[in-house]
Amino acid sequence: MIKKTLTIFLALIFLILKKIFIRENRTPNKFMDGLANKLHSLFIYTSFPILYLLWFNLYEYNVDINSILYIILFLEIIVIIRYFNPQMLVTKVAQVKLLKTINKVSLLVFISNWVLLSFGFALSFLLILLLNNIFYTFIINQIKKQKEQAEFKKQFGEEGRYSKEDIVKKHILNLFEASKEVSSITKSDVKKQYRNMAKKYHPDVYKGSEKDKFTSINQSYNFLLDFVK
Repeated sequence: MIKKTLTIFLALIFLILKKIFIRENRTPNKFMDGLANKLHSLFIYTSFPILYLLWFNLYEYNVDINSILYIILFLEIIVIIRYFNPQMLVTKVAQVKLLKTINKVSLLVFISNWVLLSFGFALSFLLILLLNNIFYTFIINQIKKQKEQAEFKKQFGEEGRYSKEDIVKKHILNLFEASKEVSSITKSDVKKQYRNMAKKYHPDVYKGSEKDKFTSINQSYNFLLDFVK
């Protein structure tokens, strides 16, 4: 069991490295995207029970249940990775809450699995935990960064890849029309400045050449309101 589990996870790590980001030229598939989203929501509820079932040599009517469980887990992961899509950007509140709880007790569970079962099984538990963390935190964060970059390019028309600091500075400059340290800005400052800029650049008032200025200010306002503590 240990050898098979490690082989599968090594293959999955390689696959994740290849498929972890959404491709820009990706063709949406309504059915598979919907299925992947459902499996993504269910993964934390199915992965750990399947792992513990795999500890037992399960047979029913001469059918190797373990092999079926391996296939189910493997296909579940494959579909999630292959069809990872923007639908999954919605934070799975219950799943993330459960994952945080498991993370807190993970060391205790790892030691218990090692003592009561085996080191290989304990390692498999950590690998499943790692996959859950990747699915619910890392990948989503990476895709949010991609989305942020795309929105930045669309708003400001600037090609290239920008750091979070560059993006924040650009939004501050756009809203405040001056360079400021983000640490010195409060939510109240953002709201106050937005009201001033809205009066200045409202389409009914502004007659300048920057036709999308009001929309751009709204985008910078929403960005900074979420970002500023």
